Amino acid sequence: MEVVRSSSVTPIHIPTSTSKKGFTKPKFLNVQFHPIPGSSFLRIYKKTSPKSKLFTTISSSPSSVSTGTHEPELEADSQAEKFDWYAQWYPVMLVYDLDKRVPHGKKVMGLDIVVWWDRTESTWKVFDDACPHRLAPLSEGRIDQAGRLQCVYHGWCFNGSGDCKFIPQAKPDGPPIHTSKKACAAVYPSTVHHDMVWFWPNSDPQYKDIITKKQPPTIPELDDPSFFKLTGCRDIPYGYEVLIENLMDPAHIPYAHYGIMKTQPPKVKADREGGSPVELSVTKLGLDGFIGNQDQFGASKFFAPCTSYASGNPVVDQVDNVASSAGREKANIYLIGDERKIMDIGPANWQKACFVPTKADAFVVGFRRWLNKYSGGQVDWRGKYSGALPPTPPREQLLDRYWSHVVNCPSCNAAYKRLNALEVILQVASLALIGIAAATKHNVNTMVAMAVVCFAGSRWSAHFIYKTFHYHDYNHAFR
Repeated sequence: MEVVRSSSVTPIHIPTSTSKKGFTKPKFLNVQFHPIPGSSFLRIYKKTSPKSKLFTTISSSPSSVSTGTHEPELEADSQAEKFDWYAQWYPVMLVYDLDKRVPHGKKVMGLDIVVWWDRTESTWKVFDDACPHRLAPLSEGRIDQAGRLQCVYHGWCFNGSGDCKFIPQAKPDGPPIHTSKKACAAVYPSTVHHDMVWFWPNSDPQYKDIITKKQPPTIPELDDPSFFKLTGCRDIPYGYEVLIENLMDPAHIPYAHYGIMKTQPPKVKADREGGSPVELSVTKLGLDGFIGNQDQFGASKFFAPCTSYASGNPVVDQVDNVASSAGREKANIYLIGDERKIMDIGPANWQKACFVPTKADAFVVGFRRWLNKYSGGQVDWRGKYSGALPPTPPREQLLDRYWSHVVNCPSCNAAYKRLNALEVILQVASLALIGIAAATKHNVNTMVAMAVVCFAGSRWSAHFIYKTFHYHDYNHAFR
């Protein structure tokens, strides 16, 4: 169970530039992609028709299963085919969040990688984030004037195929040492799919054309013009298993997101939040994931290891964007608590410690069953993770938005900079007006009043910036 430094709480709802004019309220399809250690999501909505498309997943040796009440204990199956975590496609970043002018460093499956735009081939490339010379991070480098990835430690340059094209320290009339295979950067297979950069975490040349044999999971609705989508990316401070469980659990929404996300009200409300029985079932489970059914909402599918698809109408509206983000960030706190307790008892004892008697937990049980059956109950980190959890960050860090989202989101980052500039302008204007009033002694009262307004505006801006882009506390007891 790896601890992730910081991505997505329950998915946040970030508007894009897509116009909503003429669209109905969100009807169907909650599609979320979850790389490790971060999380990106796509939420897509039908524009007009109340019908959503369903699709199936190819599952190796699928078996019929029943998940719900009084499930037998989960045990690792030594006879089942084992899931290879390093023979899969992983989403890295949304294309919208990548700047073509600079290389981007990321960590996925314990691997340090660098994503950069190769303008020669007009495509995104993914390299191992280490220069073959002295292992300096290429993500700290730059794109040179020839469009090559340059290590800024000693200036070595690489093309999109990883070939070293220039070693400044080598004599022009000397041996062509840059052509040595040892001078090449390690290249991972990569592709752009559904507006995301995906990569295959194995740089062995035998996988160079793996895209022709195996492709990332495809969601047909994402290519359907009758749908529009909202996208976002977030870093989270807890592990893969806890995140996946959370996203497969529609029953928590009326409670964990009370006052934040409006859900379809039940015919009879048993409590304030309106929670009700949720009929979930897993119909097929195999090496590639499982297919589930949500009686209230529609189809649900888990494409191992990191794509969760849900079709239905559990959410009908969103309210209070600021509080909405805060409520999702609050999930950091109690999910970190869950993770530590599971770590204490051991992942293999999950169902012995957790009482899951209703069908509302069927998908979570199905995921744990898949993890135990095909991966021995845990992610194969290949020695890149010791298993020890770091100290729990303080509340302000857990609920911080800047480093978990804003810094990597072009639109939010631009808004953040503009608002900071406005705050400074208002402060300067306030001081300037006081100075003018003191120097001229004309319209003193008016000048002072305007200075007070500018100062008050700067203080309000500072509060708004902090509350929106940094830290906003949230207490369920007072919602």
